[in-house]
Amino acid sequence: MKILETGILIIGGGPAGSTMALYLSRLGFDITVIEKKTFPRETLCGEFLSKEVADVLKDLNLFSDFILLNPNRINSFRAIDYSGTELRSDLSFEAYAMKRSVFDTFLLEKVKLRNVNVIQPAEVISTEKINSDFISEIKDNSEELITIKSKLVIAAYGKQNILDKKLHRGFIDKKSNLNGIKFHMPVSLLNENFFDEIRIYTNEGLYCGMNVVSDTEITICFLENRKDSKISAREKLITVIESNRYFHKVFSANALDYIRSANIYGTGNIYFGKRNLIENDIIMIGDAAQVISPLAGDGIGMAMESGRLLYETIYKNKLDESNREKIYFEYRNKFKRVFKNRLITARMIQILIMNKILCKIGFRIVSRYPVLLSYMIKLSRSLN
Repeated sequence: MKILETGILIIGGGPAGSTMALYLSRLGFDITVIEKKTFPRETLCGEFLSKEVADVLKDLNLFSDFILLNPNRINSFRAIDYSGTELRSDLSFEAYAMKRSVFDTFLLEKVKLRNVNVIQPAEVISTEKINSDFISEIKDNSEELITIKSKLVIAAYGKQNILDKKLHRGFIDKKSNLNGIKFHMPVSLLNENFFDEIRIYTNEGLYCGMNVVSDTEITICFLENRKDSKISAREKLITVIESNRYFHKVFSANALDYIRSANIYGTGNIYFGKRNLIENDIIMIGDAAQVISPLAGDGIGMAMESGRLLYETIYKNKLDESNREKIYFEYRNKFKRVFKNRLITARMIQILIMNKILCKIGFRIVSRYPVLLSYMIKLSRSLN
């Protein structure tokens, strides 16, 4: 068994973990990142990169390198309900779209250039605070166990992880019945061209987001309520496309055959409710802290912003045992201030959009008063 020591252990090398490592490397900490997947890899995500993502990349002096990856610029938003009512708004902020496999690899490679120790693929199977230190058990790709001693553990592992159960987090036994699915499809299978627009299509118990992520591919990401569903998520989407004429007209004749065999990435029982930011002295960021609805704000932006918020807190306070509670307190307050409106907006929109009657009423009201759409979009943005 290997025994390693590090100043800060970060669990997860996605946008939250990589952002955290990039910021903390400025302070000269000895940092280790544990990532259980081999990159490049795909994961459930609408692959929308908001103003907040651009702001963090600029702050990290990575924006020019990001632009060299040729992300697709998104300029407008359009939502269409099952009756054909459309809501449209130009985005008043900078936004892009890019495949997660490309974006996450880009960030983690930048982390490696900052002399951060990255162990990948490997998984943290347990972590415990003993006196003023954390002792974490890691299993690498060869099944070898590694013990890592650190002064701080930051969890940036995403929506679900083995540690959630071991930490007895309050949401693990809650059944949401919400299932998320993502896949990529050639833009050549579309009947409509909306390269600079993010689209949302709604149906009872399901909504689907679409945005182009490269010259040749579009991301299709949908959330469904599985409570009364008797068919697979893939077949449910196909059924909705076939029965909803406004959704159906987007796709060419060969698109449904492609969807039936496409590689999909999914997560079941997604819990969008409140999560504790501190668990057994482990600090949570990104989806580990709070999973945000795809319809308000964006998960990647929230992940990166929460990393920046925690960095600002650590930068302000000396990282030692006497300051630990102060760091926790200030991080909680910053998180609440920046994300409160976004999370409330997310819950409201999701309840509305997943209910057929409420969705119909909501779309009609907003279509009559378009300023409401701009206001809701504004509420979904960061106040930081």
